[in-house]
Amino acid sequence: MINSDRLTAGTLGTLMPPAANITRNAQRNESQGYAALWWPDHYMGWFPQSVWTPDITPLAAFQSNPDIFFDPLVAMAAAAGATSKVTLGTAVTEALRRHPVELAQAFLTLDHLAPGRVICGLGSGEALNLLPYGIPFERPVGRLQEAVRIIRLLWSSDGPVDFEGEHFHLRQAVLGLEPTTQGPPEIWLAAHGPRMLDITGRYADGWLPEFLPLDDYRSRLKRIHQARQDAGRSADPFTPAMYVKLVLTDSHEQVPCATPGRR
Repeated sequence: MINSDRLTAGTLGTLMPPAANITRNAQRNESQGYAALWWPDHYMGWFPQSVWTPDITPLAAFQSNPDIFFDPLVAMAAAAGATSKVTLGTAVTEALRRHPVELAQAFLTLDHLAPGRVICGLGSGEALNLLPYGIPFERPVGRLQEAVRIIRLLWSSDGPVDFEGEHFHLRQAVLGLEPTTQGPPEIWLAAHGPRMLDITGRYADGWLPEFLPLDDYRSRLKRIHQARQDAGRSADPFTPAMYVKLVLTDSHEQVPCATPGRR
């Protein structure tokens, strides 16, 4: 994450049992100096069970299947009570399985458990978490845009609100729970395509894409900044970040499966 020209690093929160590791690992990661802990929101994992065997991945010896995930919001609540400094965020959830009013209330609750330390990371969704469960994967970007607007509307309103969109409709809807003095939570978007980048610039506090080559990252961030300028948000705080899987060693030769001569 790059905030005020300062580069910080986060890591994954605990995703699977035993549950005691949620708090134990959160405390350890905080003491190690990590700036943030992140939880994906998945029912199903990224790898088919047919390849989850010890001869293909050593992880199969420790994890019975690739589809074991804690609910991220519950795990974040547990981590919140065990830490005092580290930021806690989703990387990412969406407004297809979770209604925007549910997201607004849940993240405000986390804001009360960890004031000023919560990030609502949202994306447009993935088919593997939706179609097998009978949840339509239709017009996800439009739903996301409306969801962000609804969440912000509920967080900033003292009384009933109305919202008339293509995907969501609110009639005299209330959310009495208010943000803490250090809130509300920041909203970061996992954006890659042009429309998502524009939405990020107009509505979000941060950007959390999957790994991008430097030139691609730079050009996409430029588009976000242009959208922020067009929306009159250039002076608002904004954090560019990136979700990337790394292997950290003292030398290239120590990296597992490293190809000699390649960097």
